[in-house]
Amino acid sequence: MKKIIPNEIKKIILDNIESSTSHGFPNILRSESYIIKFMWTLCLLISSGYCAYCLTKSFQDYFSYETDTQLNYKRVSQIEFPTVTFCNKFATDLNKGNEITELAKFGYIQLKSELTDLTDYNEIFKFIDYNFKYQSIKFIDNFSYVGFDIDKMLLNCNFNFKGCNSSNFKFFLSSTYGFCYQFNADKSNIRKVSSPGKQAGLSLELFIGYPNKDYDLYKSYGAHLFIHNSSTIPSSEYDGISLSTGHETDIVVSKTYFQKLPKPYSDCVQDSNATKNFDSDLYRETIKIFGQYDQKSCINLCFHKSILDVCGCYYPDQNIIKNLTQACDIDKGYKCYLNFSASYGESKSSIECIDKCPEECESVKYSLQMSHADYPTPFYAEFFMAYDYFINNGSRNFISYSNVKESTLAVNVYFDDIGYTIVEEKPSKTIEQLVADIGGFLGLCIGISILSVAEIFDSILKIILLFFQKKNESIKISHLNHL
Repeated sequence: MKKIIPNEIKKIILDNIESSTSHGFPNILRSESYIIKFMWTLCLLISSGYCAYCLTKSFQDYFSYETDTQLNYKRVSQIEFPTVTFCNKFATDLNKGNEITELAKFGYIQLKSELTDLTDYNEIFKFIDYNFKYQSIKFIDNFSYVGFDIDKMLLNCNFNFKGCNSSNFKFFLSSTYGFCYQFNADKSNIRKVSSPGKQAGLSLELFIGYPNKDYDLYKSYGAHLFIHNSSTIPSSEYDGISLSTGHETDIVVSKTYFQKLPKPYSDCVQDSNATKNFDSDLYRETIKIFGQYDQKSCINLCFHKSILDVCGCYYPDQNIIKNLTQACDIDKGYKCYLNFSASYGESKSSIECIDKCPEECESVKYSLQMSHADYPTPFYAEFFMAYDYFINNGSRNFISYSNVKESTLAVNVYFDDIGYTIVEEKPSKTIEQLVADIGGFLGLCIGISILSVAEIFDSILKIILLFFQKKNESIKISHLNHL
């Protein structure tokens, strides 16, 4: 009985191999010549080896989680207009004529008197910029006495074929430029446009003021413009473009959505508001300070945190701190900051910032194309002079064409097409492609298909049934012998 079962199992296996859809094994069994058996065995080993190599490579490709980037352009009936923030490069309006402006004038003259070595101008303007940021935090409650009011700056405003005014702008305080103003910054009511071109975009005409050699501590004057998503806070450290007086600047905006794949394809974070999506204190603090996460703000915050670690105080940026007690003073703290920032770019700290600040999976970027024209024409300047004289009692001092040209500028922000570009990542190899590779290589190399796998289970099932059959026969024989 014990010898019969192995023989029957062997017969089941050989029968299944001979009838298998795989060609190598049946041919080895059926061949009577040892030379032909050897030839089929050799071919089977070679094809099996090649199959194993191809399958290994296919699995490696799948588990490397590589991606392909797809770029598509999509036209829509409406598109969200970006938030536009403008600032006067003259952070203080000294013509307001109050105690604070007089104090500011005195401070500027005193600061200029302390600049004895005028040869190293880069260091001078670094110090001026740092000093202004420090003082802006110190006198933040009194800044309204010296800041440029929007009603004085805004000469004309049009958006989407209609006029707009100062009530359509939201106040924003910059540590570099003082008073700034944002259009389309209400997240609950984002404005959209459905037509391309200047008339459907935002057109601004701004009064900047006049340079003054006694009080101005700036390299340049004009306006600074930020074009950004409504959920982000612009930074004067690395964002924005400069606009010069006497010119009209056309800015053509193109919108691009970036969509990256999350883990295991990358370490990007999917929900920019969820503090638990990434295990980093810097990541969580970025959300706390800025309201929403983005990698650029996180890296900037990491830079400020590195200053704190080395110098024991913060760089005076109002986006980061609100309390002057946290800021580095203008003496020792400022010198420590200069020494640290000079070596930061090649330091280990800057490399660690990338690890602490993951990339966001979804982001919006705006690409800008700019062109310029002289502004205003002598004819158009006459309107400004008449308006200022009869309506504003000459508050802007528009008395000549050169005077108007020196102190005003225009900017037009618009889309040239109502659509956006989607840059989207897709897996280079999906699970369906992996299964197709497995089936393709097995079928090509050794002729195995899904049905061939079923034949293996068929053999196993027959062997199991054989054991049950023999067991039943043994029980019957034992029962007959007992009788």
